[in-house]
Amino acid sequence: MSIARIGDVEINYEVFGDKGPAVLLVMGLGTRGDSWSPISRALAGAGYRAIQFDNRDVGASSVLTTDYTVADMAADAIGLLDHLGIDRAHLIGISMGGMIAQEILLRAPGRFDRAVLIATSPGGRQAKMAAPELLGALLAMGGDGTAGVEGLRALYQAITAPGFADAHPELIEMSVAFALENPVTREGLMRQIGAIGRFSTWERLPGVNVPTLVVHGDADPLIPYENGVILSQRIPGAKLRTLPGVGHLVPLEAPAETFGAITAFFGS
Repeated sequence: MSIARIGDVEINYEVFGDKGPAVLLVMGLGTRGDSWSPISRALAGAGYRAIQFDNRDVGASSVLTTDYTVADMAADAIGLLDHLGIDRAHLIGISMGGMIAQEILLRAPGRFDRAVLIATSPGGRQAKMAAPELLGALLAMGGDGTAGVEGLRALYQAITAPGFADAHPELIEMSVAFALENPVTREGLMRQIGAIGRFSTWERLPGVNVPTLVVHGDADPLIPYENGVILSQRIPGAKLRTLPGVGHLVPLEAPAETFGAITAFFGS
């Protein structure tokens, strides 16, 4: 992977494919950009140039010491496109990455052809919240060692659709091991959670002028399905793709459906 310096922040990124339309992929809370690798490789195989990166405070990107906003993370992503000399791209964001993507669309609308928002929310008082105990479980992402293993396992079991963890324990264990390869710090996780808590696009969403697809599982316990409905209603012309029986970890739980929805939308 490579490093781009965006202002005072170093952003660790990787590019799959060397030609075709660019696709910028934005990852969620406390999660490294290489979680996108299966989809990025598939996009490259389909003729796209896929760009994935670690958000600030995650992976090999800069660890901060002060608070920041989702808009600051959006500026990092836009700056990465500048660094790569990319004027126009498609955009994909999941969970917190979908919140970052909303800010990107509002701040640089002329640079994106199509956008896909996966398992995300407009934030603020209008958003449908998860149960408080589930939000508290997110703190497991900042752990390591035995406690980290147990906490992450419990978290992934809780935020996937009911029955998924029992049916696919190997995927849960794979996700736990992957997260612990280079875990986010507790302090970095809290800075990102704080940024999410201050985030809202509700009033500004009607100003999004990029064709948008909203993808949401109807069994998402962490960012409930109602949020996908809200986004599809507030963004002019947005389409909603509902994934029945899918929870929050959409690419893990429904990889074929996710990739198919993305490529069909980009090609339509």
